[in-house]
Amino acid sequence: MTRPAVRCAVVLAALTLGGPSPGLAEQQTAAPQTVPSAVTLVEVVRELNASAAQLLWVRLGDAEGRTLLFRADGGLGGVRCVDECAVEFPPLLAPADARPFADWSPVRRPDGRLQWAYQSRPLHTWSLEEEPGEVATNVGLAETANLKLAERAAAAGGLMPPPEWRVARFEPARSIDLPAGIEAGLVASAEAVVLTDFEGFTLYAPDNEAAGDERTCSDPGCRMDWLPVPAPALALDVGRFSVVTRGDGSRQWAWRGRPLYRYRGDLLPGDAHGRTADGHWSMAVLTESFRPPRVAVTALEGYGDALSLDGMTLYTGSAFEKYWGGRNLRDSFKNGYDRGKRLGGDACADAACLQTWRPFHASDEARSTGFWEVITRRDGSRQWAYKGYAVYTYAGDEAPGQNRGQATYAFATLDGGPEEIERAVWLAELGGTYGGAGIYWNVAKP
Repeated sequence: MTRPAVRCAVVLAALTLGGPSPGLAEQQTAAPQTVPSAVTLVEVVRELNASAAQLLWVRLGDAEGRTLLFRADGGLGGVRCVDECAVEFPPLLAPADARPFADWSPVRRPDGRLQWAYQSRPLHTWSLEEEPGEVATNVGLAETANLKLAERAAAAGGLMPPPEWRVARFEPARSIDLPAGIEAGLVASAEAVVLTDFEGFTLYAPDNEAAGDERTCSDPGCRMDWLPVPAPALALDVGRFSVVTRGDGSRQWAWRGRPLYRYRGDLLPGDAHGRTADGHWSMAVLTESFRPPRVAVTALEGYGDALSLDGMTLYTGSAFEKYWGGRNLRDSFKNGYDRGKRLGGDACADAACLQTWRPFHASDEARSTGFWEVITRRDGSRQWAYKGYAVYTYAGDEAPGQNRGQATYAFATLDGGPEEIERAVWLAELGGTYGGAGIYWNVAKP
């Protein structure tokens, strides 16, 4: 049984994700981008009492991270939002030369301008939203109102979208036919939307047809490392997915003509260690997520995957919070996007701090895209932020792969002048704790 697909008015989506089985040349075509330039991805979380926030879902945002919405009346209903409606719900405009790709298509408004549509739904911001993302956060909190140990419930009278409007969630699996047991979603370490199995493990495929032939994967090491994704005995082809029969008579799923495998070295859902294990294999990538030039995902011993700039570890700083347990555990340091937005570039603002923590500057041409946003510092310079938090390198790291700035605390004090006292109070309020205030520095996790 397969899930219904969303029929997008996107030509390239059909070419990329549907149709007859491709040849080898098409298999090697680069994947499209996940979102257009100046469209962001934001994690909507529910903050819990003194523990890691719970990830609810991922939403779409504009270049400033504001909530994107669509009309729930189907079709191109959003394009009909004109005059007073368009004043209250401004359309997410696309460049004049925009072209369709993946789940994205430009649609023409009555005034001739182009507007981005995601999975055939024209997108809008809402003029009543004051803090970027507050509408989406309120929706997520309302949906999980009965969750125990909640730090912050949906505020009474919190801004919620009108009944005919919905928050635009990032749901790539809605637009393709997937066999039972195979999913499609963001894998952070892959910096991409990839195919996964039902447990969330990244799937891989050989880079050419010969490598996929099990006769070329006959040595014990290969058989141990790459685990075929089994297909049920009665499984039928689904969209770009087909069933191939292996030499031992077992059946295996293939995607775009390439047999699918798990990598034994991926120990937890979300791992993507197979991406560097063997040059003849690659992840089953649907779309590539944006990252600034010279940024990569690298493995740090003891800390897992982290973001790096020219090999040097990247870090983010956040206000102290109530947080029980270790901060160095996998994926245990997930702060609310809104806290990072309010902090901006002020995790490190004075001259002494900037000698140690060096902002990752963005060029004048850089545009917020995906999980990466461009923020403006107090001195007018532009800096990259990841998932809401400004990104820095650490002066104490002398070589690629070092992470000496990890778990560094910069305490705010009440013993100084008015500015220091004001900063300490502000950080305490931002972090929601009054047992101490300051900035905690952590490696930037993808």
